[in-house]
Amino acid sequence: MIISTINSLITDVYLRTQKENQYFERKGLGEKDIKPTKIAEELIGMLNADGGVLAFGVADNGALQDVRTLGDKLDAYRTLVFDFVHPACNVELEEIEMDANLIFLYHVEQDLERIFSRKDN
Repeated sequence: MIISTINSLITDVYLRTQKENQYFERKGLGEKDIKPTKIAEELIGMLNADGGVLAFGVADNGALQDVRTLGDKLDAYRTLVFDFVHPACNVELEEIEMDANLIFLYHVEQDLERIFSRKDN
């Protein structure tokens, strides 16, 4: 079953079992230093390469984790592209509900014209 309205390749099975590569990355909530800046750095890497999708709220083993458990910090993950990536870029955040878990899919479009970096360093 397709779960993304932006990328028809992303199904439940793909999200849980696809091997990570330069076009697909999972980030779980329990990972060390999983702050908005860490997600921004991953997205910058994709922007400066060939684009791709980062699934936030999916552990490396494919287990789903509800990003709502971040509580009042959740909005920082919604705005991290604007807060930490320079120059302005084309990353679309898609919020999906799977098995009662809220998952963020960051869809990164390749941009060959510019080099991206963090605003704060």
